[in-house]
Amino acid sequence: MKKKYQVFVSSTYKDLIEERYAVMRVLLDNDCIPIGMEQFPASDMSQMAYIEKMLEDCDYYILILAGKYGSVDSDGIGFTEKEYDFAISKGIPVLSFVCKELGNLPSSKCEETEKNRKLLNSFREKVCGNKLVKFYQNSSELKAEVATAINHAKADSPAIGWVRRTDSLYAKDLTVRCEMIGLSATTRVYCCEGDYGSFTFDYSNNNGEFTIGKDEYLFTTKWSKSSNRNIHAYSDHPSIDSIARIKAPFELTKELNGEFDFSSRVRTPNIGDSIVWKNRHGKYAVTRITSIKDDTRGDNEDELTCEYIIYG
Repeated sequence: MKKKYQVFVSSTYKDLIEERYAVMRVLLDNDCIPIGMEQFPASDMSQMAYIEKMLEDCDYYILILAGKYGSVDSDGIGFTEKEYDFAISKGIPVLSFVCKELGNLPSSKCEETEKNRKLLNSFREKVCGNKLVKFYQNSSELKAEVATAINHAKADSPAIGWVRRTDSLYAKDLTVRCEMIGLSATTRVYCCEGDYGSFTFDYSNNNGEFTIGKDEYLFTTKWSKSSNRNIHAYSDHPSIDSIARIKAPFELTKELNGEFDFSSRVRTPNIGDSIVWKNRHGKYAVTRITSIKDDTRGDNEDELTCEYIIYG
């Protein structure tokens, strides 16, 4: 029975965007579902209350700690440190990855005030004296350490995980998890507000639409069946101005460069290809197709999986 594991990725944000994205890619490649601030929707709950709600549903917790302490709550304690403390208190397996040489970081990625430097040093001492800690010097090292650590964690600290509805133990495992978070087993989500990440959905439902982003950075992508090797993408939704196709190989990066052909309302990307979405506000997003399932070609359901990034 194949399981996927939900992993909370915790870090300061702006200084570690590249590192967070690298870690999320590794987790996706290792049967994990990354969860973090990118997925947090607008909510009436306090920030920490919502974080705790999300953390309680996670199988593992990953901390990336570098040269910033980050934003603090009203009590003067940083949100990243509070996330770490909460994971420890709930017995969630914690994997910490700490930047080895802060002196090699650019000044923009380091704390500027003595007060925040003291808070950071205290937090580093806490982390390094507790649980599993690995040190890294760059994104490549971080990716390798995360891949090794998460697989060791799954073997050494088995978690509940998530299983497909068609698995024989679905009623035993997934129904319990659904009761924990107050969802029915048939609940489906067709939106994700994060700036980057991944999504998987049944494209035969919800008119083939999946929405990423929010406000002026909102994109409602629209898809329909072609085969288990390619899929049709459309610019038909009112939020979309036009679309273009990028043939594989193409890496999702922080900047979108190149010339793209937006002349057709329909594109048919293969697995590995990407679609550029231009919305009605002139903003851009890219979705890269990583998996396609087709229930007319031996699969149990119609399912599309994409990695995506929205460009500010």
